Order: sequence, then C-alpha cells, then structure tokens
Amino acid sequence: MWWNTAAVLTAARAGRRPNPVSPIIDPVRGSFGSGECMLASCDAELLMWRRGDATYNPSRGFFLAGGPVGLALTAAFFGGQAVVNKRRRRAAAADAVEKWRHLANARVTVSTHGIYIGTGEGIMPVGYHEVQEVASTGPGEIVMAASNAKGTARWKLRGQWAELILVLWSVLYMPEHPQVVGRTWLPQGWLDHAAANGYPVDTSTWPRFSPNPDPPPLP
Repeated sequence: MWWNTAAVLTAARAGRRPNPVSPIIDPVRGSFGSGECMLASCDAELLMWRRGDATYNPSRGFFLAGGPVGLALTAAFFGGQAVVNKRRRRAAAADAVEKWRHLANARVTVSTHGIYIGTGEGIMPVGYHEVQEVASTGPGEIVMAASNAKGTARWKLRGQWAELILVLWSVLYMPEHPQVVGRTWLPQGWLDHAAANGYPVDTSTWPRFSPNPDPPPLP
C-alpha cells in the first residue's frame, strides 16, 4: 500500500499519469472528463461527527441521495436537514455527546480526478475540485471536507487507499500540504526501511520543506 501510493505521488508530481495500484478496480464509469484513470478500489467506512445514533445535527450532513442511509448522508448537502431535525430533535437531546460515529459501510474507488463512494443506495462522485480539506488522522484514515452549489459536508473515511486520496488531492490543489511536505502520511522510518531492504523510493519530485529566509536587518 505505502509503496504503491508513493509511486503514484512520484508519477503525479512528475506530470505523468499514474498506473492503477490495486488488483481489482470496481467497474465505475468516470464522471470527470477525458483523461480520467481509475487507480484503486477498496472497502471503506464512513463516519460523521454527530450525536449518538440520531441524525439530528444542525448544519451537518452528507451528499448521497436515496434510502435510509442516504437520508442521513444528504441532510445538509441537499437542504433536507430541517426535515430530519424535526423528527430527530428529541432523540438527539438524550445523547448530546458529539464524536466521530459510524455512518455507513461503502466501496470507494479512487481516480486521478476524484473519488466514488458507493453504498447500497447508489454511487456518489466527489471531484477533487470540490474538496477543500484532506488530512490524515491515522493509518488508513482521513478527514475530508467538500462543497458544491448545494452546500458543504465533512466526513471521515477509513480504507486501504485513504492516503492515496490525500496525495492525489495535494498534487492538484495543495502541493504545500504539511503532511505531504513533512512525509508524515507515511509511517515513521518507512522510507529508510524500504531503502535498506533494496526498494528505494524515488522522492526526487516530492515537495520539500523550504524555510522562509531570514528577514533583512532593519536599518
């Protein structure tokens, strides 16, 4: 996993189209134009910051329509939050503790242009151009935030290719991402371990930390 994701980062930073990295890629039709290449698919878990098991959570939601899971997912993004709030307010009041809670099991396909999140209710494409935030919160785990004309949403995704999403988005929209520049998306010492075992990683195209020069002295 780390080796394949590192190879994708090297290729993308060099302006080359990365090669697919997982042996099985779900047959998902691309939504983001010519040149899009599907790179990987995996099982995943979606989590949302919310209270208890109730879906009442003002101004928060997701954006996948259809079915009971879809209702929770789409609440804020498609403007249905008020309806859900009215039904769930009393239930949520009994459990006011907010934390990351399981929302749905999913299949995630990662492409050069975005990701596709599939549940029993359907498949939701999320283009990297819609994403405002991607941050690693642990191995195989990222927090993402996205927006479109319908609203905004923030969620946590756990899956084998979470770091792949992080590096692809950073190449396109945040090359100075601190976790990519600092290489903290990789386990500590992994690059040295790979090199010591005869598998050095080409990091020549990776972004590097450049400290700000000292300001000139005052006259």
